[in-house]
Amino acid sequence: VTLPRHWHGLWWGCLSCIAQGASALDRAVGAQPPQGRAAEFLPAFLVSGARPDVLGESRSGGIAGGLEKPAAPGVTEHFFCSPKEPPFYLEHLMAKISAQLVLLMLALHGTPSVFRCAAQTLGGSLLDTGFGGTTWQKQQSVVTDFEIRMGSCQVPVPQAFTCRSMPQWKAFLERMQQNAAQGFPPDFELFQMAEDIMARWQDKPYPPQDFYKYICNTEAEWPLPDHFCLFGFVGALVVRSRHLMVVAGEDESVKKAADMDFGYATTVLGKEGSVDFLDSSPWPVSILDAYININETEFLTYDQYNLRNPVPYPTVHPDALHWRPTAAAPGPRKAMPAQIHAAVLGTHATLSLEPVDMLRRFAEDVQFRAVFFGLEPRWCQILGMCDQGTTALSQLFKDAEKDPYSFSWVTMVNHITTIYEADEKLNRAELLICTEPLAGCLMLRQIAAERGRILPLLGYFGVALLNSCPPEDIRTFWSAFAGVGGPRGSQERDPSKLAILAVNNLILSEQIYYQSGRRMPYVRAHGLYTGMSYAPSKLNDVLVWRAPLFMYPTTRCAIARFMQGMPEYPIYFRFMEEDESIQYSEVAKYKAVTLIPWDHALMTFYELYSARIPLLLPAAEWMYRFLYQRGQLSVGERMYQSIMPGHTPPHAEFAEAEEFKEKSGPPDPKVGLASAKAARGVAEDMLTRGLSAPDIDTAKQYLTAALELVQDMRYFLTVAENRTNEDSYSSMGFVRRSAPGASPEQQETPMAEEPILAPDETHFASQNVGKQLPWHPYTPFQMSTRDSNDWTRMRKGGWWLRRGVRFDAMRYWYQFSDFSRFPGISYFQNLPELICMAQSMDVHAAAAAMRRHNEQTLVHSAAFWTSSLAELLAPPIQTSSKSG
Repeated sequence: VTLPRHWHGLWWGCLSCIAQGASALDRAVGAQPPQGRAAEFLPAFLVSGARPDVLGESRSGGIAGGLEKPAAPGVTEHFFCSPKEPPFYLEHLMAKISAQLVLLMLALHGTPSVFRCAAQTLGGSLLDTGFGGTTWQKQQSVVTDFEIRMGSCQVPVPQAFTCRSMPQWKAFLERMQQNAAQGFPPDFELFQMAEDIMARWQDKPYPPQDFYKYICNTEAEWPLPDHFCLFGFVGALVVRSRHLMVVAGEDESVKKAADMDFGYATTVLGKEGSVDFLDSSPWPVSILDAYININETEFLTYDQYNLRNPVPYPTVHPDALHWRPTAAAPGPRKAMPAQIHAAVLGTHATLSLEPVDMLRRFAEDVQFRAVFFGLEPRWCQILGMCDQGTTALSQLFKDAEKDPYSFSWVTMVNHITTIYEADEKLNRAELLICTEPLAGCLMLRQIAAERGRILPLLGYFGVALLNSCPPEDIRTFWSAFAGVGGPRGSQERDPSKLAILAVNNLILSEQIYYQSGRRMPYVRAHGLYTGMSYAPSKLNDVLVWRAPLFMYPTTRCAIARFMQGMPEYPIYFRFMEEDESIQYSEVAKYKAVTLIPWDHALMTFYELYSARIPLLLPAAEWMYRFLYQRGQLSVGERMYQSIMPGHTPPHAEFAEAEEFKEKSGPPDPKVGLASAKAARGVAEDMLTRGLSAPDIDTAKQYLTAALELVQDMRYFLTVAENRTNEDSYSSMGFVRRSAPGASPEQQETPMAEEPILAPDETHFASQNVGKQLPWHPYTPFQMSTRDSNDWTRMRKGGWWLRRGVRFDAMRYWYQFSDFSRFPGISYFQNLPELICMAQSMDVHAAAAAMRRHNEQTLVHSAAFWTSSLAELLAPPIQTSSKSG
């Protein structure tokens, strides 16, 4: 098309006038564009009245002028050529003006590349090219629902999270929202809608599969080919089971049906809730709503349950568990050695480096040399931990972890003896620093004592006390544990007991006290060895720290889908790859770090906090799902809960509240056989679907699911054959054997020969906690069942989120996590809020709050490490008194 140049202003004025008229019409009829301003939802070159050439387009005259010169991409080019779906407001505009008008002006003023993009967008698949008015023919996928917005900055929600583009799901969502606003009263019209949905979809195989494929494949189209809505399906399950609870009465079959629906609602949200983004959707239901109603007769939402059962304030204040300095013993002391050779035994690299780094920093006038044992050589390159002893210890602990029943206490001692005698750095050490496993450190001290050497022990623990203890030698462990530490006076009288033990988290401190009566005080970790200091230069970038959770990769996909609806949003989320290592200096450049924790205490958290890097963490309701999913302190083996012989644990009010509900011992063989049959049927279906899959990626996903089911069948069949005294495996990993031929009661730890040592009441003010004073309402192990071993599979999945004392204990003990206690941390309730906070958070205020807390706690921690070294290596000189 070629037009006289004097027509250009006329045509442009026409376009601008039409656009402004459309905006005025919107205001007249009450239509509100996103964010409330036309400039933010109409193409900028139409709203402003400016010509395209002042927005970064070529001044060459475009295609009509026959010239083409390189030009920087402008607003118009981004609008038409950016790799995203056409925004809904284009439909709004095109209903009132002609596509030809837009194309004409771009031909006159735009670049060829912009014209081609616009022609494809406006004239190809989206618009009828008839000149007499245009209609929107939606043939491309629309990924974002701009009418549903969440978070403080009103983030538009992906269509896959709302499903409002499909009439049946939209109607169900709106009715469900109305019902939720009234507190979820019985609504049998809503129930019928849920019934209709279930009749259509309840036989869909592996429901989360297609949702996962969609959100993680940016080229996939919405809606799904079968028009399935995962979150709507979960809503239907909750609605139906909620109403079945009303009509069940005494009918056990109806009660069972309700429980099955609630349980299935948690299952279809993926392994470990990996696609549980209900909180990031408009669906008014939570995975917690499903969990807390399993096996119940009264329906409660999580919010209602929380109001009815508020989390009690800590009975024992967390500050009472901190290390406290004590007055130095009177009399002369030995001189501190000018040079100290320490052996550091631990399989956790950063936990082992923490005490060494703190002693090197704050132990004045002492040349401190540490040799690390139990670590892999790669930590030399990563953290500079290059002064390592023999790798034989590291390999021994790995072998014992793979097959703990083949490595008894005696066997381990024999292996360590050989290593000890062959390694000069180990057998000449003057101090033993221990992190994990404590059992290995006790063995090493025993070996040194047999050779006439006293090896003072400085312990700093972050995992369960009995971690990696030979499972059939718990009595031996407790006997060895009784021989170290104790009151300071007893250690001064018997130097062989010289030991100072501390922990890096409050929950572990209370677990050990409950087990043994010993108080291991809390000493905060700092991670100063990183050398990081917050120096943000990537002010629009947020680093998302990798996490060993199934939720991590799906969160990455979900955030990418949210960001599709906000292409101009000034924040970029940079996810770490699974095996990626980033230099600490690079981490400090990011505006903030998002951390998804998987245990109660993470050294990564302390490293980032000490560097004053602003942190974005999930809120408490998300934390319940993450910390107790993999965290060793909450879902450990039964032996981790072992009580030291001769010790009576302090009284917890609800300690026995649910024991009657829990079946101890190995699973029922009948359940194993039924589960194996079910797994076989589903595996066959997955294989059939994999063979007929349209592409190789889909086929791999079906085959992977089938393989996992076959692996689970191995576990189920072993249960069916009552062979739980053997090791097995499932798709979740290795399954350890139960003690051969013993009931849970018979597996209790027998009495040790040595009595428990009295705690040192002069050291810790909270030591008198017990039956004389109120203690915690829940035991620090109550997040896990008493029989929480591999064969019961109770340490996997989300069973603990069910209503009752297990869930209440989880909520109570979360208060003791540093994730909830440290100041300056920002918490997000859902992904939209994470996106908003990433931009709006006051990083300077956060860094300042972290700096103040770091300064206060560092004084405390430094005092612990220096005083501990003095007590162990420069104790008071023993004087003998003469009688008569």
